[in-house]
Amino acid sequence: MEINNVRAAERFRTAEELPGSFGSASVALIDVSASGAQIEHSQPLRLGTRARFWFRRGQVGASVQALTVWSHLSRTPNAQGKYLYHSGLKVEAQNSEYERALQELLEHGVITPDRDSLERKRKRDLQRIAEARTRPVVKFLKPEIDVPPDQQLLIEHARKRLLSNPEEAQRWHQRAKFAITQGTVNIATDSIRDRMDVLAVWEYLEHSVEISTIIAVFENLRTSH
Repeated sequence: MEINNVRAAERFRTAEELPGSFGSASVALIDVSASGAQIEHSQPLRLGTRARFWFRRGQVGASVQALTVWSHLSRTPNAQGKYLYHSGLKVEAQNSEYERALQELLEHGVITPDRDSLERKRKRDLQRIAEARTRPVVKFLKPEIDVPPDQQLLIEHARKRLLSNPEEAQRWHQRAKFAITQGTVNIATDSIRDRMDVLAVWEYLEHSVEISTIIAVFENLRTSH
């Protein structure tokens, strides 16, 4: 099984502890890219939280506005036996200071290219394919869905961003189509397969929000205008 590298930017792992903050939360960086970062922290974060993401190492540092797109409790404890949260952040806009800081960290060996990320992705996708084949296909109907406020804001933000960036939207849509083609997810309704706007947002949010929830928000936005 081949995995297409459709990430928006190359990913880098931290070679040493790299502390920072996201809003009022103290965090440690796990990996970074020009488009976002994965962080570790002790307190939970709400999806859709928008805050200042900051880190510094010696004279190298950056501060940029970011958004949480997924978050979960780690399945394994750290060296101290504590379970910490891992969250994914998306940088909301291109930032030269942030990208320059990443370049300097790379040159000093503080971060290194994540050469094994595609192999880990391949294994995760194979596992998802196996799980998808053992569960029934889900058909998306149009029930009344009570959308949590944080997910509502998250979806609206993603929709607005992708509407203003058609090329980026197309990239995320192609990634979603690839997942469907490979059997990573089962989507039975043809009308959903053809909804580029829905699938692009779903993939942009890294499957952290159900497609049915995204559709509900889109329908509410359409009827409110």
